[in-house]
Amino acid sequence: MSDEAPLRIATAADAEAISALVLASAQHWIFPLCDVDGRAVLAASMGTEATRERLLAGHAYLVAETEGRIVGVAALRLPAHLYNLFVDDRFQRRGIARRLWSGLRAHPLLKDAWPAQITVNASRHSVGVYLRLGFEAQGEEQTRGGIPSTPMLWRAPQA
Repeated sequence: MSDEAPLRIATAADAEAISALVLASAQHWIFPLCDVDGRAVLAASMGTEATRERLLAGHAYLVAETEGRIVGVAALRLPAHLYNLFVDDRFQRRGIARRLWSGLRAHPLLKDAWPAQITVNASRHSVGVYLRLGFEAQGEEQTRGGIPSTPMLWRAPQA
């Protein structure tokens, strides 16, 4: 498989593939850290219908694709919360997450109104990735609804 995974804007037709990618990653990296209720809430929020609803509601979604399948996804809930940033385990450490994050700036919903600050609730295993992307932790890991995460914030560089 090629290391290159071109980016494109996601459509509602991508909801099932996005959901499958996000759920597979969450089952490996996030669900083991959650309690039963937290896993159920996350699974429902990552399902195909919930993903389709967010796509249709105007969240900014970008996917990385290779050989006809989605291997990465980034989603920004407007105005400024990074909702998803997932890369298939087999494609990690190839710069796809960084390209997705950077690529969101060119998304038609954002290119003229990139937020000055963006929040994310980082899973324990993703904190390092977000730090490398320029986010800063805004406190210690906290558990809400059985789901542990670290609140993080990205600030646009001052001109």
